[in-house]
Amino acid sequence: MLAPLAHADAPLFGLVCRHCGDACDDGRVGGDQGVFCCVGCQSVYTLLTNEGLDRFYACDIAPGVSQRGAQDRAADRFAALDDRSVANVFVEFDDGQVARARLAVPSLHCASCVWLLERLWRIEPGVLASEVDLLRQTVRVTYRPKETTLRAIAERMAALGYEPLVTVEQPAAAASSSRRRLYRQIGVAGFAFGNIMIFSIPRYANGATLEGGFQRLFDALNLAFALPVLLFSAADWFKAAWQSLRTRHVTLELPVAIGLGVIFARSVIDIVSGTGEGFMDSFSGLVLFLLVGRLFQQKTFEQMAFDRTYRSFFPLSVRLERDGGCDVVPLERVQPGDRVVVRPLELVPADAVVLHGPGAVDYAFVTGEQTPVGVEAGETVHAGGRVVGTTLRLRVTRAVSHSQLASLWANPLLRVPKKAWITDVADRFGLGFTMAAVGLALAGAVWWWPDAGMSARVAAAVLIIACPCALTLAAPVTLGTAMGQLGQRGLHLRHTGVVFDLSRIDTIAFDKTGTLTTSAAPVVVEHGGLSDQHWPLVRAAAAESVHPISRALAHSGEARGAVQRLLETPGLGLSATVNGHRVRIGSAGFVGAPFGARTDRTHVAVDDARGWVRTKAPTRVGMEETIRSLSRAYDVRLISGDHDGDAARWQPLFGRAMAFRQSPDAKLSLVRSLQADGRRVLMLGDGLNDAGALAAADVGVAVSDQTACVVPACDAIVAGGHVRDLPAYLRYARRARHVIVVCFALSVAYNAVGLALALAGALTPLASAILMPVSSLTVIGISAGAMRWSARRMLPA
Repeated sequence: MLAPLAHADAPLFGLVCRHCGDACDDGRVGGDQGVFCCVGCQSVYTLLTNEGLDRFYACDIAPGVSQRGAQDRAADRFAALDDRSVANVFVEFDDGQVARARLAVPSLHCASCVWLLERLWRIEPGVLASEVDLLRQTVRVTYRPKETTLRAIAERMAALGYEPLVTVEQPAAAASSSRRRLYRQIGVAGFAFGNIMIFSIPRYANGATLEGGFQRLFDALNLAFALPVLLFSAADWFKAAWQSLRTRHVTLELPVAIGLGVIFARSVIDIVSGTGEGFMDSFSGLVLFLLVGRLFQQKTFEQMAFDRTYRSFFPLSVRLERDGGCDVVPLERVQPGDRVVVRPLELVPADAVVLHGPGAVDYAFVTGEQTPVGVEAGETVHAGGRVVGTTLRLRVTRAVSHSQLASLWANPLLRVPKKAWITDVADRFGLGFTMAAVGLALAGAVWWWPDAGMSARVAAAVLIIACPCALTLAAPVTLGTAMGQLGQRGLHLRHTGVVFDLSRIDTIAFDKTGTLTTSAAPVVVEHGGLSDQHWPLVRAAAAESVHPISRALAHSGEARGAVQRLLETPGLGLSATVNGHRVRIGSAGFVGAPFGARTDRTHVAVDDARGWVRTKAPTRVGMEETIRSLSRAYDVRLISGDHDGDAARWQPLFGRAMAFRQSPDAKLSLVRSLQADGRRVLMLGDGLNDAGALAAADVGVAVSDQTACVVPACDAIVAGGHVRDLPAYLRYARRARHVIVVCFALSVAYNAVGLALALAGALTPLASAILMPVSSLTVIGISAGAMRWSARRMLPA
């Protein structure tokens, strides 16, 4: 554990608070721990140190929030959270055992805040985890409602100095606060730059120092205008640089802060000593252009997030009850008040009330625990739960939130994340480049010495022009834009690294049923062996399943009977009780068919009676041409759990690369054996019998066909009608990799030329300040523009 930082005991400008950094007036308090501006700050400091969280103070200089006036605030200001109707505005999930809420915290401002609030579980009993979104200034807290309450959590956060907003508009208000601050920083820097240029132009026009005391006056005014730029507009770079030094972790802000500090310090020395007019115009202009570049980058990433959240819908469908029947509609069309039918393994699309019970819901997506929770009629079920056991009929009470479903799918508790090293390459390269830039700046300064002015200008120009921002932006902007474009065109990705993983694939494995074939179109169903009274019972049980064969069977005729105690075993079949009869559908062994029963069909049983079903699902439109196209560039294989009766149908497309009667474990073994041979495998399946294979593959794509199934282990979800677009998706992923390479090459070329000019003394710090954001904006423009243009040309509309 690092010792607490003791800077407050010997401050540069008077006494400052050990916790928040505010100046301490005559009412200060102190002791062995240091000096504090108020009792509140001392209390928070004591709490953190007693809980072993004093590293909070090693991450930044006085990173806390002032507690002055906290005692004057209403003690019951969070009492409204005891009202369930108010708390529900912030609570995203609550099953009585585990709850999750999102709170807006406007005072979030640095990495120390993130570090502390993500350790809230060490301070507040009952808190399981907390996730901080610094950009949106929100905290998502997962807790046990039997051990703590949302009000207690809010009060604890407020006591730490991070008071949450308890208003309905809180997310939007918090998200915009950082943007408003950036606008103010740009305004201050722009105002100062314009005025400094007014007082600098006479000197440049005269070609020499002005006479009659005007030069001293103008220099003093320039210094006065530059101080707000240093203390406010450029403060973020210096704070980040200090944090970098304290944590011994070099960041991209460090060389920029050094460059700014060198220019400002040199200018102050020149002005105070009377040896020159300094470079305050360069300093303020540099900060202004850096802030404009940061604003553009933020807007770019916000647009990428908007594309993913509001334009890239999950390709899922929901069964909506209307006029006594069921209509299949896209997920985004579900509205509060709608009645939906959710079958086993399907996702609850939004918070809803159970209309008919009993039933069970598995909240593994939310809590990571797969223990089903029993529900009765009138109880509330939450978005992200998966129905198990029997179909539930629900009335939706909240609108569908694609952003919430996306966050549930991306829950790291669901699976071990696959390595996507492209997202780390730029950061590693940027770190080495930053260290090299500092070394070159020192070398340039030494080379131009004893010309102190030129030495400082060269060092500053090198540090600024060599910032590797363009290098580190190439991958995230390119992959993020590609992810958004793919999502709008039917392929929804878990994270940006999947785009790069898709570009490296060399082997593609297809499941057959539900992937190459579809049950959305009319399916030929043959059956026999049972009486006419038995088949309606079988269809009633089949209607409870999302398996393509069960769905085809359920639509082949009348279904009648109350289904109870349904149990579906992946790779084997399902069993249920229908009107008191035991119904089984599945393999011969699962159903108990006699020895030697044919394996080219699905077997059924009602009590002791045996029957059979044979389906012939149509091939998806365009799949033959899709497979032929892929086979020219990839090793294409068929891995199916079905019988080999259709082998002749697929042999012209796959040749001998076919494997039938594969259990879920066998599919997993096949994928791993291919990877052991050095293959990079893309696996496509419906996720019902191949979840393990999807998880093990380098990229696992789950095919959704008029269901609300989301496979936790998959990397992508594709709508059934877009499987034929797989060649276009893969070409687009390769294009993304090529764009990254081009952007890297341009960035390296830019830095090489810029460094050469800077070391030669031909580049001023102001010119470097203009060229640095221009390089970043160029990379962003090429990355985002190329991927959007390529999407229009390469991807389906």
